Amino acid sequence: MTGYREHSFDPNAYEQPGRPMRPFNWVQWCGVGLFAAGMVLYGILFAGRFGWIAPIVTTGSAGFAPMILGIALINSRREPGNVVGSEQLPKNRRVLLIAILACAVILGGAAAIEFIGAN
Repeated sequence: MTGYREHSFDPNAYEQPGRPMRPFNWVQWCGVGLFAAGMVLYGILFAGRFGWIAPIVTTGSAGFAPMILGIALINSRREPGNVVGSEQLPKNRRVLLIAILACAVILGGAAAIEFIGAN
């Protein structure tokens, strides 16, 4: 029974998809509309909570479903994935280093504020 196995098979390996394909088709534009509708619902929710308008939307999850569905529709067409070559690796390392430094600065500032005891 050992002959049926494929030794190079990795179930956790998958191709990284590229960015959403452009120009958008009608399905992707419907996704943009749904995402915008979800953002508008969240804007109405926050405006109602701050007292700027009468509270029309009262639940915090009102805009979540349209936004998730919109993202799924926008990503329904994707460009082929990019193979990371040796020329891309230094750029990726630089971006990773910048992100780590930014996180360290933010966490250091938060820790300083916490330990100083700012009110």
